[in-house]
Amino acid sequence: MGKNGRFGKGYGAIVGKDTKSPPGWKGPGFSKKSEPAKSKRAIQDEKTNSSAVSEAALPVELQQLLLNIYRDTFPEVLASDTLQALLQEVKKALYERDFTKAFGKEEFLEVYSIRWSPSRTLCYQSILVDLLDHLTEIFPVCRITPPELENGSAGDNASPMGVTCFGGGAAEVVAFGGFLRYLQDTMLRSTGEDSSPEHGLSNPDRSPGIDLCLVDTAQWQGVVRKLYDSFTTPPPLSKYASSSAKEANEALTASTDFNVTFRQDNVLGMSGGELVDVAGGRPMLVTLLFTLNELYTSSIGKTTAFLLNLTAAATSGSLLLVVDSPGSYAEATVGTEAKRYPMHWLLDHTLLETQKSRGSESALKWVKLVSEDSKWFRIPESIRYPIPLENMRYQMHLYRRV
Repeated sequence: MGKNGRFGKGYGAIVGKDTKSPPGWKGPGFSKKSEPAKSKRAIQDEKTNSSAVSEAALPVELQQLLLNIYRDTFPEVLASDTLQALLQEVKKALYERDFTKAFGKEEFLEVYSIRWSPSRTLCYQSILVDLLDHLTEIFPVCRITPPELENGSAGDNASPMGVTCFGGGAAEVVAFGGFLRYLQDTMLRSTGEDSSPEHGLSNPDRSPGIDLCLVDTAQWQGVVRKLYDSFTTPPPLSKYASSSAKEANEALTASTDFNVTFRQDNVLGMSGGELVDVAGGRPMLVTLLFTLNELYTSSIGKTTAFLLNLTAAATSGSLLLVVDSPGSYAEATVGTEAKRYPMHWLLDHTLLETQKSRGSESALKWVKLVSEDSKWFRIPESIRYPIPLENMRYQMHLYRRV
C-alpha cells in the first residue's frame, strides 16, 4: 500500500515523446488538432491487440482537460531543474519495492503524480465509461436520460454516487472528477440544454454528484487537495486571452457536486467497523486500482481477511472494481514449497468459490459481472503533455454484492 498503484515496466509505447510544441490548452476555446500519422509500431500494436483495446468513446477534449489539471496544479514541479533527478529517485524506489521511500515525501508524491498518475487517470475514466450500464443499475445519478423521461422522478437522482478507493490517491481523484464531468456533459447534451457556465442545468437537483473517499497508507492529503482545488476552480488563462474566453472560463465541476475526503490508513489493519464506516451503509462503488496484487504480495492471509471483512461491510448492490497488471501473481508457502497463484484466481476463490464450498447454508455473497484478463488503453496521439506518457495494459474484474 501507500503507492496508489503498482509500478511496472510493461505499460506500452511512449506517447508524445517527440512533441516539441508547447503542450496543453488554455481556456474553453480548445480546438482539436489533426492527428499525426501513426508510427509503424503503433499500427502493429493495434493489429496485435485489436480485440482487447478499450473502446470507450471519451472525448479527446475532456482527456486533454484532465491532463491540464496535472499541468496547472504542479507547474513548478514540471519546470524544476531537479525533476529528472527526482523522477529517477522515485523510479528506483518503486523498482526496488521500497514504497515507504517512494511515497514518504510530499515532493515524491507530487513527482509521482505528474509522471505516472495522468495515464492512470485516463485509463480509469475509460473503464468507468465502459461500465456505465452496470453503474446505472445501482446508481441512478449515472443515468444519462433525464428522469422525467423515465419511470421515476428527479428526486431519484438527487443522491450522489458513493465511491471508496482503497489505495487511492492522485489518479483516482482526477479520474472520478473527469467521470463526473462526462456524466454532466452527456446529460446536458441529452436534454439540449446550454452547457455554458452561466446556464448550467436548469434543474440543479438533477445534476450528477459523487462522494469520493480515498484510503491509503501514504499521506496523499496535500496532493489530493491541490488537485481538487484545480478541479473546482476555473483554470488559469493566458494574459492575452480574449474577453469571450475569459467570460466562458469555468471550473470542470462545482464543489457542491464533487466531495472528496482522504483517510490515511493501512487497509490490511482496518477493523470490520472501520470498513463499514468507509464502504458500508448504502450501495457503493469500491475500487482496488493497481492495489490488490500488492496486498496479496504483502500477505495473502491478511488480504483474504480484508476481502471477507469488506464482504461483511458492503451493502447489497455495492460494486467492487478491481484493476491490476495482467498476469499478476502472488506467492504463498504451502508446507516447505512456495507456490504462485494468479491474482484473479485468489480473488475469485475468496469472493465466489469460498462461499460455494460452505454448502447451501451459506448463500453466494458476490456475483461476477465483467472480467477482462488483458486489455489495452491507448492515449490519443493528439493529446499534449509536458513529459512522455505511456499506454497501459491491464486486467479488470467487476463484482456485485448480492
